[in-house]
Amino acid sequence: MKKLLLLLLFFTVNCFSQVTNQGKPQSWKTLDNPQNIHSNILPSFDLKTIQEEDIINDALNDKPWRFGYMHSIDLGFEQGQWDTLDNGDRIWRILISSPEALSLNVIFDDFYLPEGGTVYLYNNEKTDLLGAYTSVQNQESGILGTWLVKGDSLWIEYYEPSSVSGQGRLHIAKVTHGYRNAESFNLTRGLNNSGHCNLDVDCPIGTDWQAHKDNNKKSVGLLLTGSSLCTGALVNNTENDGTPYFLTANHCYSNPDAWSFRFGWISPNPVCASDDNSTDSTTNMTISGATLRAKNETSDFCLVEINSAIPNDWGSVWAGWDKSDNFPLFQVGIHHPSADIMKVCRDDDPAIKEVNDGAQTWEITGGSNGGWELGVTEGGSSGSPLFDQDGKIIGQLSGGTAGCSGTNNNGEYNYYGRFGVSWDTGTTPETRLKEWLDPSGLNPDIIDSYPPLETYVLDGAVTVFIKGINCANTEVEPTITLTNYGSGEITNATIEWNLDGGVTHEINFNGNLVQYESEEFNLGSLTLSVGVHEINASLTSVNGGTDENISNDNVSESIEVFDLDTYDTTQVHLELLTDDYSGETSWEFRSPDGAILYSFGPYEEDVDDNTVFNYSFDVAYNECYVFEIFDTYGDGICCGFGNGYYTLTTDDDTEIASGGEFEFSELIEDMAIDEPLGVDDFLAQNLIMFPNPAQDILNVNIKDGNGDLDYFIINILGQEVKNGSLINGMNTILVDDFISGLYFIKIRDNTTNKFVVNKLIIE
Repeated sequence: MKKLLLLLLFFTVNCFSQVTNQGKPQSWKTLDNPQNIHSNILPSFDLKTIQEEDIINDALNDKPWRFGYMHSIDLGFEQGQWDTLDNGDRIWRILISSPEALSLNVIFDDFYLPEGGTVYLYNNEKTDLLGAYTSVQNQESGILGTWLVKGDSLWIEYYEPSSVSGQGRLHIAKVTHGYRNAESFNLTRGLNNSGHCNLDVDCPIGTDWQAHKDNNKKSVGLLLTGSSLCTGALVNNTENDGTPYFLTANHCYSNPDAWSFRFGWISPNPVCASDDNSTDSTTNMTISGATLRAKNETSDFCLVEINSAIPNDWGSVWAGWDKSDNFPLFQVGIHHPSADIMKVCRDDDPAIKEVNDGAQTWEITGGSNGGWELGVTEGGSSGSPLFDQDGKIIGQLSGGTAGCSGTNNNGEYNYYGRFGVSWDTGTTPETRLKEWLDPSGLNPDIIDSYPPLETYVLDGAVTVFIKGINCANTEVEPTITLTNYGSGEITNATIEWNLDGGVTHEINFNGNLVQYESEEFNLGSLTLSVGVHEINASLTSVNGGTDENISNDNVSESIEVFDLDTYDTTQVHLELLTDDYSGETSWEFRSPDGAILYSFGPYEEDVDDNTVFNYSFDVAYNECYVFEIFDTYGDGICCGFGNGYYTLTTDDDTEIASGGEFEFSELIEDMAIDEPLGVDDFLAQNLIMFPNPAQDILNVNIKDGNGDLDYFIINILGQEVKNGSLINGMNTILVDDFISGLYFIKIRDNTTNKFVVNKLIIE
């Protein structure tokens, strides 16, 4: 049976900009394919032990997020191949391979290029390219680290003009085998690896911080330290001169000569605390090499100066700061959790001052009334900036136990080294911030970002949000929001909108919106056909005139309606055969909003190996579900170490999905449940259930039934928590002792053996 599925349609936006992205390697147009060049193959290593360590380390934020195993090597001009061109110029190439690597990156311990010399790095397929590195990247130490190149084979190519023959020096001391990286989901832990409760940085987190977020996200960068990743931010100084100071955590420190930085990795179509995957954006805004300026364990900070100027076309921002050490009203973090695409989190409770691991920190408190209200942090977020309500940096991430539980956070805490402590607690310039960020000794408590955030008197903005998306129908309920970002009041405005460029509708606002206030307009329910649709909205007038900032006056939101297979069933059944290492296996059965309805694992090693397990999951019709199976080692459950498998079926044994050959995880999405054959349509039409949500009692009114009815209330773990009999007419069921949450109530007609299943929410 087919039904239609509505999903947001995400489009990828490509953005190429890099300090070293001029041209292509000379060999690509002047030399034949280098089939005769010897490959330098790196030795194998104990990946399983490393991954077991990662499971422990990833639970905390107090260590850099490790993505690879670093090999020590000794490769230079003697190990590669030289080719001389007709004009006397030379090309040197070397091939480095590491079987099954997802990425490779290198550290040169002797890097010197003469004027006119270039170095490129690329993979076998020539689909991933870094370079040209030039003499601009020369550092006094001779050390240089590179960004990641996808694949298990890496070419390094040096072009040397004849006029500088013999002047270049290249020696490779380290190569990192990436066993997880920031470019792929199914094969690695990178894009879409972070927990489902995270919010892409462009997700709304409050109009009172929207302008600050749009500004400060341009300061945040992903930091590659060789085999690990952290986060940090460009930070302004009192000269407002764009000196490329970068603030991160002291526990992320290693030799910054070998560091690389990536800026602007932002999803063009934000996913906000959902099972959906973020859309990638291709950005080569990478830069290499930095010099240590100051660091201190007292507040876990590290300040470096990037050795090259930040290109103007990157549109970067140097974040402002507040060293007063006053308590914030609320705080926001921007970061790269688990080396994922840029995310944002917000805590509405003022941070408190606590000592954590010997450091003076701001603590985002845990527990039922604390922690983050929106999003969390994870490993890889280390060193990321904490901003106050005015968009000023007040600290950098030091550690904590915050994390995701489905699309909700776990209510645990984080702590950030305090900027006010970092300012002058140290005894020398090498242990404090003030000499670097205030070279003239002006001693302000607060400075703004550079370039400064531009504000307007009259600045209205429109956004489109589509709610009510359901896998089993074709209706959407869009809203348009008018927000005032200007310093002046908005008293009237006109908004025009259309669906797919069709009939234009007009919305007229009359009222009083002060800065950061919003007004939402519901467009009603729209029924859409199969295909791609677009809702377009424009702010055409503000206060009877033209808006001063037109950049946020027009918006389009795309939706795609798909055909989707649906299944007639009351339960989804899982049969699972484990492999030789059952302790690596776990699984989750989730609702579309990410709530874990059923889960198990990891299984008990040795005891549960090569064992068949069977489970049944209660489902409601007109709902969708998600199943995901995990293997911590990354080799699935078949077929190298046993012939494990899983199969999902319906009540009548119709197969929904099956498998076993995957790597770290396999995701089965959009299991749409249609009305099962056993559903009693007559009973459903004569059943009234209220209130829903319920608090103390649930009323069930049955009209024209046969009088032989039973009910069963089931929680999201599949456990039956209450049952009983029902009669024709009004029935009252006590639910005052239930824990708040989602339940299912199944009402069965014992004469016909048919039933009705409804969702029940207890508040």
